[in-house]
Amino acid sequence: MFIETLSLSHFRNFSEVALSPSPQINLITGDNGSGKTSLLEAIYLLGFGRSFRSGGFRQLIKEGNSGFTVFCRSKDYSIGVRRSGDGEQSLRLNGANVQRMSDVARLVPVQLLTPESVDILLEGPGQRRQFIDWGVFHVEHSFYSDWVAYTQLLKQRNSLLKQRSLPVREDKYWKEQLAYYGERISKSREKYLEELNDYIQELAKSFLSDVTMEVRLKSGWDTSQSLFDALESHTEKDKKYGFTSVGAHKADIKVIADGVEVKHRLSRGQLKTAITALKLAQGKHYQKIKKQPCIYLVDDLTSELDSRNQALLCRELENLDAQVFITAITGKQLSDKFQKSPRMFHVEHGVINE
Repeated sequence: MFIETLSLSHFRNFSEVALSPSPQINLITGDNGSGKTSLLEAIYLLGFGRSFRSGGFRQLIKEGNSGFTVFCRSKDYSIGVRRSGDGEQSLRLNGANVQRMSDVARLVPVQLLTPESVDILLEGPGQRRQFIDWGVFHVEHSFYSDWVAYTQLLKQRNSLLKQRSLPVREDKYWKEQLAYYGERISKSREKYLEELNDYIQELAKSFLSDVTMEVRLKSGWDTSQSLFDALESHTEKDKKYGFTSVGAHKADIKVIADGVEVKHRLSRGQLKTAITALKLAQGKHYQKIKKQPCIYLVDDLTSELDSRNQALLCRELENLDAQVFITAITGKQLSDKFQKSPRMFHVEHGVINE
């Protein structure tokens, strides 16, 4: 997908702005706090239904207004997302109302790189599950419905466990259903990672030439037994604590460098290049499967990347034949890193000039 026009209304510090980005590299400059990251945030919202920054949706509404609107048009689609202060969300696709954000998100595959992306490798498993599930969602059509079914079953069983009102016969039904969908989810993740690792190893050689990197799945239970048997063996523990302690919702991935978890093997700077390689690998895999590129959002590209890796990332992004949005304080920081001059936008006091 290539965004041909992007319009924001009452979003963050923007009142009404519109821009026509290049289908290739777009460089967004401006002082800190000017709003350049908010442009990336608006595009991310189209692909995820939420911000990548902390806080709720109300922080996205410009002060003094009742809601915000983000609208984009591409060759094949027009997409609009409106969110009001009371939480109501309206979605439009090609002029018609749609109910599910997933129907919109599937059309806007977004890869995000920020200085905080390295937390995927350093923090808890939730971010790593989100990393892998983005890829599975976009390339395995059945994954979303499996995940919705699984999470609904999990919510119901956990509710009954908390109430201490789960008869053995009824609990067997919930465990059977959880096992069915959980194993389907895990198989989808395994297949995806198996395909993704080839791309990861190729890109790791470019960014970390002396490191061999791979990603392994931790399914969320002891896979020497079925998920149903694992749920059975943890039943008493689950009843004691009031939640389901094993399953696909407990999955994680281990990112390995030379046989050791990356957080124990790589420096902070190397971790930044490692997550860059992982994100580009996802994008390349998506492009191979779907025959179209992702949209890449890179916030503060120069942060924690040395000059060599800045140039390497710019070259990789330029060779993707994808639409890329990059933020920087000034254009001079990156002007010599691209073969072709990017389209330049400057943000100041909620106004965008090309």
